[in-house]
Amino acid sequence: MSTLDVPSIAAFTDARNIRFDFIIGESIGSSKGLAASHDLYIEIEGISSSGEPKKVRTIVSGPKGNSHLTAVGVYLIAERILGLNGQTAQKKGGLYLPETIVCSDNIISRLAEFGIKTIEEYV
Repeated sequence: MSTLDVPSIAAFTDARNIRFDFIIGESIGSSKGLAASHDLYIEIEGISSSGEPKKVRTIVSGPKGNSHLTAVGVYLIAERILGLNGQTAQKKGGLYLPETIVCSDNIISRLAEFGIKTIEEYV
């Protein structure tokens, strides 16, 4: 959850309009009578690779709250930098953005290992 996501998304997608909103309210967890969860809503609207207009909403819900969700992100990044995930360690120094080093192929299953749910809706 960061305003740094805005320029990263712009760089990767060439999107003309990107917006970051921060809202406080009832969460997925609290709406079910559980502890408050930290929920990220990501909505993407545009033209798919097949040429059709699409709108997709992805919800990333961390039932243990913001600090746990952040800690998992930091862990996955450190794991990649140190080569603890079966991949080669990052040997070059420098500045890395998380989306450039964390493998996106299995990120949803990795998040699920820590109890973080990902919901995808086509709206």
